[in-house]
Amino acid sequence: MNALSVSWSVTGHAALAGVEDEVRRRKQSLLAILSEGLPTLPSHLFQLNQILASSPVDLKEVSALIRSDPSLTAQLLRLCNSALFGLRRRVTRVEEAAILLGTERLRNLVFACYLIQISCAKLSEEDARPFWTHAVMTAMLSERLSRPLKSEDADQAYLGGLLHDMGKLPLLMVAAEENSPVPVWLKGDGEDSLNLEREYFGLDHCEVGRWLGINWNFVTPLVEVLDSHHRPDQAHFTPLLAGTVAVADHFCERIESGASLDEASGDDFYDLCLPGLSESGRGILLGILRHEYPLMQRMLETEPPTVGANRSGRNQQP
Repeated sequence: MNALSVSWSVTGHAALAGVEDEVRRRKQSLLAILSEGLPTLPSHLFQLNQILASSPVDLKEVSALIRSDPSLTAQLLRLCNSALFGLRRRVTRVEEAAILLGTERLRNLVFACYLIQISCAKLSEEDARPFWTHAVMTAMLSERLSRPLKSEDADQAYLGGLLHDMGKLPLLMVAAEENSPVPVWLKGDGEDSLNLEREYFGLDHCEVGRWLGINWNFVTPLVEVLDSHHRPDQAHFTPLLAGTVAVADHFCERIESGASLDEASGDDFYDLCLPGLSESGRGILLGILRHEYPLMQRMLETEPPTVGANRSGRNQQP
């Protein structure tokens, strides 16, 4: 081996060691956020979940719990009055929201508002807004697809779509702490995202999402969505729910990456999502996506998710 080869060998090993050190450091930061830096869900949300699941629902008790968090109340009422829900009159009280939206949708919306608060306290608006726009779009499309699929719980599909990428929030937080800009690929959700995340952080957002879901006592079907929306063929508990969210998520990803509506629906990945569906049935679902996506996109452009309120800096603490 000549001197030049030795020089390249030493340089290469040093560079590799440096990369491994960076990955190790990011993984440690990520684990620290999971154990300390990302708040557990407050007790009043678990209480609310129990009350809304009971019959009959005590709306006074529901309202009192929600109003105990003024910021959550303001976010909830703003979303209720947005074009996303198409309510015929302005909602000014939480009791009205519960009646007009229904208890299941109210529960989902409260969880979404709380998670938006967490992410916006840690991230810049530039990083938080695309995340939540994708989440809300996936949620609406998941719910829409659940109807022709005769899913048992359309609201579970909505919640699964809304929270499917929850595991990406800690990754964005770690990336935001570095001096360099957040990697472009992390803001997207393409086919190679899981491999890139593991190479960069030592973990991917599906693994992180599963950890969060278990830690926050989410029901098993929802944890499975967090874990398997990129690998829907591995879903065992509720494959229909996981597959529905995976279809909506993937369609949104393709459009966001620049594909046309037709290009976004011509993909073999959909075969993994709902393998029991006939070719004609799959064609019907993809036709629904092509029709609904532009309508929902215009709706979101009119009333985007509220992010960045009451904050001024990327690393501002809640």
